[in-house]
Amino acid sequence: MDMNSPEIQKLLAAVTGRTEKGLLSWEVVEYDPIGFMTEMGVEFDGSETENFAQNITFCCHLKKGRTIWLEAYESVGFPTFGGFPEPGDGYSLRGVAYLTIRILSSRGQVLYRYSSLVKNRMDALLPCLLCDSIFVSTKDDFLRMSENDPDRFLSYLSQYDESGGLLRHPLTLLMADFYRYNRCMDFHFLAMACATGLTRKGPG
Repeated sequence: MDMNSPEIQKLLAAVTGRTEKGLLSWEVVEYDPIGFMTEMGVEFDGSETENFAQNITFCCHLKKGRTIWLEAYESVGFPTFGGFPEPGDGYSLRGVAYLTIRILSSRGQVLYRYSSLVKNRMDALLPCLLCDSIFVSTKDDFLRMSENDPDRFLSYLSQYDESGGLLRHPLTLLMADFYRYNRCMDFHFLAMACATGLTRKGPG
């Protein structure tokens, strides 16, 4: 079955609806706190794109022993060839998500698997709506986690800050706050807004 099959469409819509109503409980199985990375050519061949990213795996137990897993890798950054911009340069935020959904039988056999690189959430709206509902339903789990030390976050970033603009950048300050308080839902919706086409330009 593929994502467009009536069975999968109906199942994911039902899981999303039940999650929104609080009828399904999701647990955070794995969580890599928000970090900074430089990766090659997600959108530009041969270019470096600098990103803040988070990686989280969720799990929900369904009837008859089946489980549904959602793995969400999400990043927010700048599609620039010259590196991280200065605060006054003007910029366009870039949001990307890589989502994997797996449905397993009671014996652990994979009944269904779907993976997609989401550059525009409208192209994968149903999986994105499911992801939205899961982040909302688990937001208190993240708030109960211990705070992270933002100095460690900023210290790590400093090794990439040759121009002196990275640590002062407004997005960096926001990400440091997200990192400190495990604001994963806020990061998710920022990434999704950027993947929908949100842009912000500086003066000029």
